[in-house]
Amino acid sequence: MLLVSTAVCSAVFWSTRLHFDLTAVAMVLANLAIMMAAATKRLAGATRSVLLGLLTAGLIGRLISQSDSSLWWYPVLFFSPALAVVSLSGLALRDLAIWVRRRRPRLSLQAIGMLLAIAAAVTYMIVVPGLSSFLAQFQDRPSSFTIEELTWLETLRIRSAKFAVFAIFTYGGACVASFINVVAASAPRGRSIATRGSSCPKCEAPIRQLDNLPLFSYLNLGGRCRRCSAKIPFRYFFVECVGAAIFGSLFLYELITGAANIPGFRRYLHTGILWIILYTKWPVVGIYLYHAGLMSCLLMLGLMDLDRLRCPRWLAWLMPAVFALLPVAVPVLQPVALDDQLPLDIRSDLPAWAIRIATCVCGGSLGWTVGRLLRQFARRRCMRRFPGRSFPLGLSLVGISLGWQAVVTIALLSIVAGTAILAIGRLAQKQWRVPATALLLAVVMAHQPAWQWLAELW
Repeated sequence: MLLVSTAVCSAVFWSTRLHFDLTAVAMVLANLAIMMAAATKRLAGATRSVLLGLLTAGLIGRLISQSDSSLWWYPVLFFSPALAVVSLSGLALRDLAIWVRRRRPRLSLQAIGMLLAIAAAVTYMIVVPGLSSFLAQFQDRPSSFTIEELTWLETLRIRSAKFAVFAIFTYGGACVASFINVVAASAPRGRSIATRGSSCPKCEAPIRQLDNLPLFSYLNLGGRCRRCSAKIPFRYFFVECVGAAIFGSLFLYELITGAANIPGFRRYLHTGILWIILYTKWPVVGIYLYHAGLMSCLLMLGLMDLDRLRCPRWLAWLMPAVFALLPVAVPVLQPVALDDQLPLDIRSDLPAWAIRIATCVCGGSLGWTVGRLLRQFARRRCMRRFPGRSFPLGLSLVGISLGWQAVVTIALLSIVAGTAILAIGRLAQKQWRVPATALLLAVVMAHQPAWQWLAELW
């Protein structure tokens, strides 16, 4: 009752000053929120806690932007912005505690800590800078500017924002890999992919959304089902890590470098997260997504080979068609043409679209042929160690996406890698079973950073 009555009096006082500045508007809104939050607990929860927190951050940002520090205590303590900030913060924490108490049986301490960490990161990197930018437009701008060095806090914010962008792209790869797990296990068996919900393979209990987060849910549950405590195969977590590695590595050496690893691609004067992502260079983003999709498909085919499953026909035709049509429609996705590294001149005889189609057809055909030959050789020599029913399809996708030159290079590197695995296995007296398509994925991941250098060897 004391808090409500104080908020009423403070709102009346600051409403008389609405025509002076924005601080009065912020104080009126803050006191109205205090009255509504303190009067009842019926609407208490996470949503109202977030709203109160945002209002607190906005009021603090407005007060910090003022040069007069005495405004925090104006006009008296009980009507001052400082008391409003304390009241809003206390009510936000109270609503958060009520929400946690209601959901305590459903949320673990790790999940609560994760949510608090995400909320703190979002507030620090998005809410606070956004409020600062919004309030800056109402301040007087100086006629001249002085270049100053960044403070340690500004440097920390910039670097943490860059890390957040990298983490978003990397975690996106883990999410894609989680979906690939479902496709690799369901498509060959004729099961539904899009309409089937996730469930425990043992007790068949539906998996909640909170327990279906890639990487985090496995670590939070300790690798076991929440309901029946059955052990979740480590394969799911490992595949998600591989997906994160694919997207994260491509982000570092291909995306933010302006596709510096790709032969024949024009160079940008400025690179990095700021110039490539925030000032979006769509050609580079398109190449990044195109190559990430290629490696994701190779990962899916490798999982099918590991389970000795045959890729369904509709999917085996769909993937080459998609990867061939994209470069025809978007020429920037095909930086290496058919006549590159060859003493031929077909550009004057054929239109550009025909050259792109011929590049995809020749690369895919060569990849399929070489893949079939290597598979026949492995079938006679070491088929049990390198099961690769989908290997020709995977190498064909490589030829369509990267060109016939990359097919030759990657095929040679695959032979070297396979021979090395056999030799090490004999020395260690162990027989490792590595799917040929998974080995192809590893070779493609190693080939991409050095693609520019390898192309110069032709």
